[in-house]
Amino acid sequence: MKQTSLAENKVTTRDEWLLVVASAMKPWFSDLDFPMPEFEIKSGFPSTGSRGGNTAETWVQEEDASFVIFVRPDRSDPVEVAGAIAHQMCKIACGAKDTHGHLFRHLAISIGLKGRKTEAKPGRLFLELSDPILKQVGDLPSAEMTPTSSQPSAKQTTRQIKVSCQKCGYVARVSRKWIDQVGPPHCPLHGAMKPDL
Repeated sequence: MKQTSLAENKVTTRDEWLLVVASAMKPWFSDLDFPMPEFEIKSGFPSTGSRGGNTAETWVQEEDASFVIFVRPDRSDPVEVAGAIAHQMCKIACGAKDTHGHLFRHLAISIGLKGRKTEAKPGRLFLELSDPILKQVGDLPSAEMTPTSSQPSAKQTTRQIKVSCQKCGYVARVSRKWIDQVGPPHCPLHGAMKPDL
């Protein structure tokens, strides 16, 4: 596969790094007869948020059906990030009808991704292909990010109270509102059940 020469200018922002790396990988797809449609690439959390495991995720802009790849801002390993971008580029190149299908698998293997289709990670071939790119572009300009304060977990307002029959062990769950307003539910065999408060 052809190697793209990167611009001499030093990359100064994270989003610029992402764009330069993705642009340098585009010729790989053309060489394999999978020309890449236009897409944007930005820092941002995937739909699963900061607790999800995906390093990157592709979204479609409904207005013009263009693609946007979001790469987590709390990841800074260049190989991991480049591999995640390549994974998303495979999905875009194959199209929505083949997400993680046979074409995707063929393309992912051809550029050196390995493992399960939904979690294709960099393999030895990918490391060889991406090494010149990553050497030229250097490390990600920003270190891994973390939230400024730990997010308190939201208070659960609709907690269901466990109620049980003291005679047979029959169990049900009901909101505190109904226990307060009308009392606990009844066991089909033995009457009123006792709340676990």
